[in-house]
Amino acid sequence: MVEKKKLTVGNIIYLLSAAVIVIMLVNPTAKSLLIRGLIGIGFFKPEIPIQVSKKALADPFNIAFRDSSGRTLNTDDLRGKVIFVNFWATWCPPCIAEMPTLDDFYKQYKNDPNAVVIMADVDNNYEKANAFMKKHQYVLPVYTLASNIPEDIMDGTIPTTLVFNKKGELVFRHTNTANYNSTGFRDYFNKLTKE
Repeated sequence: MVEKKKLTVGNIIYLLSAAVIVIMLVNPTAKSLLIRGLIGIGFFKPEIPIQVSKKALADPFNIAFRDSSGRTLNTDDLRGKVIFVNFWATWCPPCIAEMPTLDDFYKQYKNDPNAVVIMADVDNNYEKANAFMKKHQYVLPVYTLASNIPEDIMDGTIPTTLVFNKKGELVFRHTNTANYNSTGFRDYFNKLTKE
C-alpha cells in the first residue's frame, strides 16, 4: 500500500520560498525590486571615505565620454568641477535598483556649476539606454565611454561609481548598489563641491 504525502504548511512555505528564489535568479526585474526594497530600508549605503589615497588624472591620462548627440566630454575639460560617474547597464538588476536614488541625486546637482553627473552605459547603446530612461521617467543623461579606462579604476564590475574631486583626483570608488541620495553621501559630495 502506497502512503499519500500530505501537503503541510512547512512544505507550502518551502515551495513558495524556492519559487521566489528561482524567480529572483531568472528575472532581473524581480531581483532589482528586491534590491530596491533593501535600499529603501537602509541596506547598500556607500562607504564614505574618511581619508582616501588620491589618484591624479594627469596628462596624458584622460577619460572621454560621449553623449547621444555625439558631443564628447573629457575629464580634463571638467577640472574645477566634482565629477560623479556611474557605470551601468539596462540588463543589470543592481543598476536598475539604484536608478531612483541616482535620478534624485542628479536632480539635486544638475544645475550646480561645481558638479557633473555622468551615467555611462557600458553597452554603448544609446537607443536602448535612452528608452530605459524614458520608460522609467528618469531625467539622467546617458553617456558612453569614448576612451579607454584603466582597470584599477573600472574593472568591468557594474554598477561602479567614481567621484573625482576638482583637481581630477579619484577620491571615491564603490562597486555594487548604493543609495547615493542618502544624507551622508550628499553631505560628502557637497563638501567636495565647496572645496
